Amino acid sequence: MKRAILYLRLSVSDANDGQSDSIQRQETDLRAFAETEGLEVAQVLVDDGLSGRKTRANADQALQMLDDGEAEVLLVWKLDRWTRQGLGAIGRLVEVLDRSPKAEFVALRDGIRSSQPSWRLTAAVLSEVARSEADNTAMRVSAAIRANQQAGRFKGGTVPFGFRPAPHPSGRGRTLVLDAAEVATIRRMAAWVLEGRPINALTDVLMRDGVPTTRSPYRLALIRGEEAEDLDRGVWSWPAVAAILTGDAVLGRVSVGKPVPGTRRKDWSLVLDDEGLPLQPFPAALDADTSARLRARIKSSKNPSGKPRRVPRQARLLSGLLFCSVCGKKLWVTVRSGHPTYTCARRAGGTCPGPNMRAVLAEKAVTDTFLAERGHWPEATIEEVVTNPETADELARVQAAIDQTVAQMVQDDADVPKLAVALQTLKGRRTELQATPATISRRFVPTGRTIAEAWADSDDFARRDLLARFGLDRIELLPSAVRGSNVFQPERLIPHWIDLGDPEAPDTVGRGLLIPRQPAPDLSDSVAYYAEDHD
Repeated sequence: MKRAILYLRLSVSDANDGQSDSIQRQETDLRAFAETEGLEVAQVLVDDGLSGRKTRANADQALQMLDDGEAEVLLVWKLDRWTRQGLGAIGRLVEVLDRSPKAEFVALRDGIRSSQPSWRLTAAVLSEVARSEADNTAMRVSAAIRANQQAGRFKGGTVPFGFRPAPHPSGRGRTLVLDAAEVATIRRMAAWVLEGRPINALTDVLMRDGVPTTRSPYRLALIRGEEAEDLDRGVWSWPAVAAILTGDAVLGRVSVGKPVPGTRRKDWSLVLDDEGLPLQPFPAALDADTSARLRARIKSSKNPSGKPRRVPRQARLLSGLLFCSVCGKKLWVTVRSGHPTYTCARRAGGTCPGPNMRAVLAEKAVTDTFLAERGHWPEATIEEVVTNPETADELARVQAAIDQTVAQMVQDDADVPKLAVALQTLKGRRTELQATPATISRRFVPTGRTIAEAWADSDDFARRDLLARFGLDRIELLPSAVRGSNVFQPERLIPHWIDLGDPEAPDTVGRGLLIPRQPAPDLSDSVAYYAEDHD
């Protein structure tokens, strides 16, 4: 008795929809045929929910079994159930059959048997017809998706942070609208990052304030309109914040992912409108200029491998600001003799002595010097004003379209001549816009408090921000001059300051942000105070 392999495939399976080519129907018909032919069913291989245009493991296995002599007959319900890849797939099938003269292929409903004299011609024609139908179906689906995107319909899936689903104005489907509370959070995050503050510290603030993450059970329940009070709000991380601030969704745009062969990742690209510019079917939570500056800022905070430069969890005032003067590494807070201590953990192959200093002493020294030097200054925030915002927004859109067009040109299936024409048009538009560029002016806006008053009302997170905003670039810790000494030596702390100009003259404040580091102030006046508080 000959052995038979039953191969079954359906792109979209629904056992209750009455489709004549359902998986159950295919198997029933093929088993009946096998019984009539006196065949033993050796294996049933099923690809349920997979396209016939793609390579499928079970189809490959069926061919391999036929080639290895584990079965003599390959049964399929119709040729298009076997493949929609055209002549190439039929060629692979013919090669296996030619190597195994006793093997046979049967497409039941098409009446095709490889034992027939003209079966190759018939199979070739039907396979090309199936491939053409698949291409047309894909085009219709793509057109429908694009029409929905242009109409501002939400296709489903994870709702981007900053948005809520709502009924589409047309009455068909859903769209996305801005969520006021989440948009406020996004703008708060953007301001934090653009001020140069570390994202890891921002994640701590978001956790402290109970802000739910994008995919947290709490937020998903709120979107569904369900009770969410006792559900988990998720854990914020550097990548989560960066993804929101640098994503296309924050601009109301849509991206599509194309799988990269041989990997689990996707290449994401913007959906473009008919003019080749990024399509914007939903409202924007941030303007294009702010988004561009965020992307540049966050990109610069990554190391060459593309991973974020992680700042240690901010446990103390000087965490992330205090460095070893020998090896240049950040100092970590550890416990020594029962006291939190800033310590260099790296000894660089034995060359770094690993300087350390009691945390409370170092923080008090830096605080005293900072407040004595700048505590009387007025506290201020940086306000940015963009002129010609329409031009800036369009320039950002054109640049995004240029970047995407260039990326598409290197793809294997790219229509290079067409893309080259589009690129030339976009570059011409960019030249026009750059002739009248948008300008950004920055000014310090006083809050009505002095730095000392702001310091008194702040926690360590806000105080670290005050140090950075008002001139403290970094602090280096020198090794102790007397080995084994427990006497506090404030002169070992070497602050590096940035010249911010005269705080009493608004036109000069902030002008010196790129001036080289200034000489460190003398901290030795505090020796008497700290001598009372050492081991």
